[in-house]
Amino acid sequence: MRFFSRKSKDSRSRILKTYGLSESVIREKLGDVAQRGLYFEILSHPKGVDLRIVVEGESEKALERMVEAVEKRIRHRLGEHVFGINGDKMETAVGKALLAQKKTIAVAESCTGGLLCHWLTNVPGSSEYFKQGIIAYSNESKVALLNVPGEILTTSGAVSSQTVEAMAKGIRQISKTDIGLAVSGIAGPGGGTAEKPVGLVWLGLADNVKVISEEHHFRGGRELIKIQASQAALDLVRRNLR
Repeated sequence: MRFFSRKSKDSRSRILKTYGLSESVIREKLGDVAQRGLYFEILSHPKGVDLRIVVEGESEKALERMVEAVEKRIRHRLGEHVFGINGDKMETAVGKALLAQKKTIAVAESCTGGLLCHWLTNVPGSSEYFKQGIIAYSNESKVALLNVPGEILTTSGAVSSQTVEAMAKGIRQISKTDIGLAVSGIAGPGGGTAEKPVGLVWLGLADNVKVISEEHHFRGGRELIKIQASQAALDLVRRNLR
């Protein structure tokens, strides 16, 4: 999406990486920011929404000042939904926050099948904060490996707030980390019901003061749902560390 476009001699650009807002909401929040010599391009993808700022003018120093000023205004409008710039990734932002606060994390995965651990360990130096990952795909493994009470799985099901909270607490206790993160959902294409459709994902997080859970509904094929679920889980950690 382009708000304003005008070619000139010189230009500067910067990409703001966002998560948690749709393209239409971002467009609405930034509708009055565009001006002559400034335009935005918005790109939605499974890992969030990228907002590319382009400023145009004659002076190199003025262009740099313009980029900084526009970024500041946009961050004010979008708040915590901005997690980085240019080539930054969510897993990198999470890793930096964990390192800065000297905290460790362990992960319990079900529907994502190890993808969340992959993103976390894809960051150089992640051994400083990432301690362990368990893929507990079956109900039996959730009980045996994570100490999830069997009655929770019987009464609430594997895809529920109760289960992911128990998974998060279990992985944190087993790994002796500051944060326990859990994900369980229905990636499809089968397995969904009217009450729990394909794309339903529950995230759980446990630390030394609280245990929380979040419900998400994603669209797309199996792989796409797994990508979206793992990204949302990372964002849950990022927001919790803010």
